Amino acid sequence: MERIKEMKTLLVAVNSQYVHSNLAVRYLKAACDESCGAVKVLEFTINDTLMHIFSSIVREAPDIVAFSCYIWNIEHIVKLAGDLKEWNPNVILIAGGPEVSFDQGGLLENRVDYLIAGEGEEKLPFLLRRLSSGEPISETEIDWFGRFTTIEKLELLPSPYASDLPLENRIAYFEASRGCPFRCGYCISSVTGGVRYFPLEKVYAALDTLAGSGSRIIKFVDRTFNANEQRSVEIWNYLLRYQHQGIVFHFEIDPGLLSETMLDCLEKMPAGLIQLEAGIQSVHPETLEAVRRPWKIEKAFASLRRVISFGNIHVHVDLIAGLPNETYSKFRESFNLAMGLHAHHCQLGFLKLLRGSPLRRQAQQWGYRYRSYPPYEVISSRDLSWQEMIRLKDMEACVELFYNSGRFSFTLQYLKKQPETMEPFTFYETLAVFMRGSGYLDRPVKAAELYGILYDFLREINPSVSEGIFEYMRLDYLRSFRNPAVPAILRSNAGVDPSRNKRKKIEQYRSVLERTLPRLRNQTLDSIWQQIHIENFNFPAGLEFPRKAVIAVDFADVSPVTGLAGMYLLDSLRMGYTPGF
Repeated sequence: MERIKEMKTLLVAVNSQYVHSNLAVRYLKAACDESCGAVKVLEFTINDTLMHIFSSIVREAPDIVAFSCYIWNIEHIVKLAGDLKEWNPNVILIAGGPEVSFDQGGLLENRVDYLIAGEGEEKLPFLLRRLSSGEPISETEIDWFGRFTTIEKLELLPSPYASDLPLENRIAYFEASRGCPFRCGYCISSVTGGVRYFPLEKVYAALDTLAGSGSRIIKFVDRTFNANEQRSVEIWNYLLRYQHQGIVFHFEIDPGLLSETMLDCLEKMPAGLIQLEAGIQSVHPETLEAVRRPWKIEKAFASLRRVISFGNIHVHVDLIAGLPNETYSKFRESFNLAMGLHAHHCQLGFLKLLRGSPLRRQAQQWGYRYRSYPPYEVISSRDLSWQEMIRLKDMEACVELFYNSGRFSFTLQYLKKQPETMEPFTFYETLAVFMRGSGYLDRPVKAAELYGILYDFLREINPSVSEGIFEYMRLDYLRSFRNPAVPAILRSNAGVDPSRNKRKKIEQYRSVLERTLPRLRNQTLDSIWQQIHIENFNFPAGLEFPRKAVIAVDFADVSPVTGLAGMYLLDSLRMGYTPGF
C-alpha cells in the first residue's frame, strides 16, 4: 500500500547519567527500515532540564515521539508527554520499556497514544508503518496493557551497533542472551520464561564493532551470564583479543553456577579485563525460598573466594535489604558473611517492588509499605521496621564511603586484626550513628576529609587506639591520591610534611628504583619525580609489613582491578593487595 506520508519519528532515551547509553533505542533504530519513515535517536539524562529535553525534541518537529521508559526516567517522561501534547495535540506519542509493560501502562496510561509491552523490535516498526500508511490499527495487532511478549528468533534482529551512535567515553551495554533461567520474585526478568541466546557469530561480530567504538567499559546486561557453561567460557576466551585495548568487560553472574571449567578460565584472564557482579541478596534459605531463588550458598561462597584470590578480577557482590523472612538480625548475618568474602565492592541495596514483579503482587502478604512512585522502594515490611530501614540507609552510605571507595584497604585490614574490633555489621552500624550525629551524612564530604573522620570515630569508640593507625591511613591516602601533600592529621609523628624533600629521596633511592622498575632506567630525574613518591613508615604490628619500611608509591602503575597506585618496598619486593573488611 502506498504510503500517505513519510513521518518523522524520534526515539528518545533519558538515561540516568551521561556515561550511560541506551541499548533499547539502538535496537529499535536498527529494526526500523525505510518503510518506517525517518527515524532518529535522541539521548538525554535525568540531569538535563525538562526545558532542554522538550526544546531539543520540538526543534526536530517530529510527527511521532517514542520513549524508552524505566524507573529512573518515568516521571520525566510523564511530564514531557504532557508538554508535547500541549505543544502539538496531533503529535503521536509511543511508550515502551519495563515501566509500561505491566499494570496497564502505569503512570503513562491515558497520556500517550500507544503503549508497547515487551520487546519492541517487531512491534514498533509495524506500528510506524501503519501510522505512516494511514491504515487502521486494532488492539489485537499491538501488544499493550500488560501483554508482555518476547522475540524468539534473536538471530533475525539486526545489530544495534552497526549505526554511528556515539559511545566514546561512555558505557556500552551489550547482550549475548535475553531472559533468565530463574524466577526471582523481586525481578521482572521472572516473567519472560527462560533464556534465549544470540548466535555466537553475531555476538563476536558485535563485540568487534564495539571494540572500535571508543567505549572503555562494555557491560553485558545478560541477567545470568554464566547460565550456560560452554557459551560463557567461549565468550570469555574470545575477549582475550581485546586485552591490550584498555577495555573492561562487566558481567552479572550467579556464583552458584561457577563450574571448575569457568573458574579455570577466569584464573587465566589478564588483570582488569573482566569484572564480575555476583548477586548474593541473602544467605538465609527461608528468604531465598520465599523469593524463588534457590542456590547453593556454600558452593557459591567458595567459588567467589577463589575468584577473589586470583587477584585479576574486580568482584562486586550485591545484597538486598527488605526481602521476605529477613529481619534486621538476619540481615546482619547476610552482611557479615558477604563482607567476609573481601570482595572489592559490596553493594547494600534495598528492595524495590517493581511493576510486574511477583513480590509487588504479594505486597500485602509480606506487609510491605512502599513508595507509590519510582523506584517503588520498600519503606517497611513485616520483618523490618521503618526505623531499621533508615538505619540501614545510613550504613549503606558509610559502606560506600569507606569500603567501596577502596581508599582504606590497609587501614581496614589492620583494624580487623585488632582484638577489640567489632564485626563488620556492628562497625558500620556504629560508624553510621557517629557520622549521622556529627552531621557528615547531611552534607557532601570530600574524600580527603574521610581520613580525619575515621580517626575521630576510632578515638571515640576506643580512646586508646594506637597512633600507628596513622601509618596505614597515610599509606592508603598516598595510593589513592596523586597529590603527596597528605592532610595535616596524617603527617608523620615527627612533624615532617611527607611532601618535603621528595626530590632528594628520589636521588637517594634512584638505583634501587631502577632495579625494581626497569622502565625508569635512562629516564630523567624530573620524569621519575612525576611518577614516584617515596615515604618512610613506622608500622605497628598487625599486617605483613616490616616494622620500618621505605615504600615507593608508583602513580604510573595503577591497578586495573583496584584502581589504586602500585607500591614497592625498596628491597624490590612487590606489595600485594587484599581488600579490607
